[in-house]
Amino acid sequence: MIIGIGRNVLRLRFEPGLREPGAILLPPEPCARERTQASIWFLRWLRGRSRVPSPEAARLTDFRRQRLQMLLQLLDGLNAGASPRELAELLIDPALSSLSAAAWADCSERKKIGRWTKEANWLVRSGYRDLLQGR
Repeated sequence: MIIGIGRNVLRLRFEPGLREPGAILLPPEPCARERTQASIWFLRWLRGRSRVPSPEAARLTDFRRQRLQMLLQLLDGLNAGASPRELAELLIDPALSSLSAAAWADCSERKKIGRWTKEANWLVRSGYRDLLQGR
């Protein structure tokens, strides 16, 4: 079985008659540590013994990294005493400073800051565990 495209190809060979796959040959290379971890996970997964996500799944995507940075900025602002409106101006749109109090009370950005605040607090309380486990 061949997985991948171009230079990023992984070749898998399953020997007939084996009850459990047990060997993966890896070339010496700069990424050997990552490939070794992925190989160990893959063998455990094939045997039904892996309860953790793959090493690839545990990596943060650019979107997730940016979101976490934004949530940390939000927490820093809250801890520094910034109001939700000031945070919305900083994180969403500086033009929100020109809204009247009535317009701010009903705008979607205020609700978004509220959702982000709940998410950031959850991350601090217990969500970091999911993050560390690749979920």
